[in-house]
Amino acid sequence: MADFQLKGMPVWVYAKDVDTKTALTHARLIEGTVGDSFSVDPQTLPGYRFVSSEGTLKGTFDETTMHTATFYYRRDDIAETEQLTDKYLHLLADVQPVAAIEIAEPTGQKLWADSYVKVAQRVATREGKFWYQLSDSRWVPYNMQTMKLTDNDGRSAKPISEWNRPTTWAPKPFVARGTVDYVPGGDVAVYAQPYGREIGRVVHGSRIEISERVDDPSGILWYHVVQHGWISSIYLHLD
Repeated sequence: MADFQLKGMPVWVYAKDVDTKTALTHARLIEGTVGDSFSVDPQTLPGYRFVSSEGTLKGTFDETTMHTATFYYRRDDIAETEQLTDKYLHLLADVQPVAAIEIAEPTGQKLWADSYVKVAQRVATREGKFWYQLSDSRWVPYNMQTMKLTDNDGRSAKPISEWNRPTTWAPKPFVARGTVDYVPGGDVAVYAQPYGREIGRVVHGSRIEISERVDDPSGILWYHVVQHGWISSIYLHLD
């Protein structure tokens, strides 16, 4: 008589966008016989990087317990995100929303000057740009000349001075000199802290001195430019 191997309850494996919680692939089903051990690892997904996991990643198949494992990923071009509650953009000029970050194709009705729109999320890209997601899921690129973040819908609006982000930066002393390397004739934003409030701009070609650096776990290096503020390393050329 042939040996009969009893199948255990399967392991369901999910891959999701950590910011939107949407599925990135079809669920995987891992099966095995009772008593066999299992170990689940994250897949490599083009355009995304692995962030975290939850659920049962290792164990033993049995007859009664169905396990799940969820792996969370973030788009390669996104460095930081923050969910927003009761925050609005006060528009100082007409703004055309788009369907997704870094997508130029307009979608929906234009937002008119002097209006207030509720925002649900703020995203910082790995190039140091900021995007706000409207409550209707459309996106607008942040521009300090055409919009301001406030804490209500305009009836008694008060500006928000900083992004209340969860990260606590630990700057390291770093002394260097260099040049702003952006676009000839253009200027680049300077921030109060990495991914923080924009406090000014520095023109392409300016000579700068650096006093500190921050190594962001997302892979972006930030420099504290003396008498200016924080600038992403991608816009600086060091001597």
